[in-house]
Amino acid sequence: MNKPFIIEQTDAQLIGTKADIIYDLSFEHAKRHCISIRMTISNNASTSVIIKSPVWIPGSYKVRDMNAHQHDIAIHDAGGNSLNWKWLAKHVIEIDNPTQSDIVVSYEYYANDRGVRTSHVNRNHAFIMPVACLMYVEGRMEEIHHVRINNDHLEWKTITTALSPVHEGKSPSLFGALNYHILIDSPIEIGNHVISEFQVEGSKHEVAIIGHETVDMEWITGEIKRAVEIQLDFWGDLPYDRYVFFLMVGEGLRGGLEHLRCNVSAVEPSAFRDRPAAQGMMALLVHEFFHTWNVKRIRPIELGPFNYEQENYTRMLWLAEGWTSYYDDLLSYRSGFYSRDEYLSVLAQSHLGKLARVPGRFSMSLKDSSFLAWTNLYSMSPDQHNQFPSYYTKGGIVALLMDILIIAKSGGKHKLEHVLRVMWEKYKTDGRTGFSEEDIISIIETHCNVSIKKEFDEWHNGTAELPYQSVFDLIGLEWNEQQVISSQEWYGDFRPFHPRKSQVFFGCVISEDHGKLFVREVEKLSPADAAGIGIDDEIIAVNGKRVTSRTMLINALIANGMDKPASLIAQCDGLMYETKVHLIPAVTYSLKISDSITHEQERLLEYWLHG
Repeated sequence: MNKPFIIEQTDAQLIGTKADIIYDLSFEHAKRHCISIRMTISNNASTSVIIKSPVWIPGSYKVRDMNAHQHDIAIHDAGGNSLNWKWLAKHVIEIDNPTQSDIVVSYEYYANDRGVRTSHVNRNHAFIMPVACLMYVEGRMEEIHHVRINNDHLEWKTITTALSPVHEGKSPSLFGALNYHILIDSPIEIGNHVISEFQVEGSKHEVAIIGHETVDMEWITGEIKRAVEIQLDFWGDLPYDRYVFFLMVGEGLRGGLEHLRCNVSAVEPSAFRDRPAAQGMMALLVHEFFHTWNVKRIRPIELGPFNYEQENYTRMLWLAEGWTSYYDDLLSYRSGFYSRDEYLSVLAQSHLGKLARVPGRFSMSLKDSSFLAWTNLYSMSPDQHNQFPSYYTKGGIVALLMDILIIAKSGGKHKLEHVLRVMWEKYKTDGRTGFSEEDIISIIETHCNVSIKKEFDEWHNGTAELPYQSVFDLIGLEWNEQQVISSQEWYGDFRPFHPRKSQVFFGCVISEDHGKLFVREVEKLSPADAAGIGIDDEIIAVNGKRVTSRTMLINALIANGMDKPASLIAQCDGLMYETKVHLIPAVTYSLKISDSITHEQERLLEYWLHG
């Protein structure tokens, strides 16, 4: 009989525990970006022991072959005698253990990749993603695992992790998890990083800044606390005794990854200097924190227990990521990180407008996009926007439309967040299995007393344009897609200045590289596509004039206007070619409150925004 899939843990549960699987992590070769790992396996009941490395990270749906950075493997018994072993697959080792003694597996792991999904070690710190570098024993994943941090010889004074200390009241170096699932979902930062703490509803929260940028800890801690309080109000309670916000700050860093009792987010330093960047950072933190409930606990039925050796397919990442993408900005608004107008603008530009620039939304359904995430979304193909919609973007928009539809059909008595709270209560009653699509439809229709299956099926299975305006009309919102018209500019005492020319649409994403302009994306059926411009082509000149920056290219296209085609010189594979581009007007997107909104629409609008 299979043991239950346990993912909940409190620090108190690990105090004084013993473990038969212990990992020792040392950093003698940190300057070479290496972690020295020793895995001790005791209480072996078999003469053959199999150990494995995961090939993917929960929350990041791509096979990554993480043990490619593992080297210098040595395996022996407790007495130091070498044991015979062999590879059964690229991530699987079989160990012969005829005396059933303790087994010690030693290896080095090269960790030199900064990011939220990877490990990074140097002379200054170690950030460890256990799923990337700690192997597991087949058949023994459900037992207690310990991790010992050996950094005495280094000047690293601080260890921060969602793993629980095993020894109470001491400076901890031994940490534990109730099982392997919790272990690999608990990152570790070791170094001299800055930490702040706060309490909400008796639960301890830690904020750890990873990087060498000076940040306003009082400000960021206060903003994060505000976000926690708003989500506590949303969900009703907190599912942990302690939670860690790991925040990487550095140039070129971005992204986030959720975990059971923590999240890892990455931002550029501008997030602490620039208001829009700061708002984006807070929305990211809200997103990853929302995952504490939605996906880590309220999860598609296929996502847990996990098979770490292969893809875990699900057609429900619209729930895991789409609903979370919808609520990250809505809850950022409720937290005060956006004004109402800013929130509506974010919906228009970063959600609805973003999907409008994805021709692939007509080629693949939301559910198929989810199912094929393993080869589509994480492949980062320059042509992917022409092939399929992201389950983040379209999933969030479908959640928005369903929320408004539930509000309108229930007369302002129910909304989508009530559905999530029912799911949360069901998880707390029995969290061993996840939710199916049928479960969610049933909860919506039963607890909100509305019929929604028809729209649900059409929006998740279909590829037609979503009915934005007919849904927005229900709460008095107007959705507009219109040409960008340049207004008259003035100078001095209101003297007219040369009016700007109208913005034009080209249909390319361009990158700069040492004075050269390369095409990185081409939107299907755009002017660039019609002109035969391809991905990786270099744009050299517009109307006979050399262009060496994106600004020069944009200005040249705007100056050309739409009355006549622009002449472009480009090259592909070293061969020059000329083409004509017939530019079209650029469009902008807006979502605003109707000037003729009725009292009933206004009531439903306020219920949507605030509850």
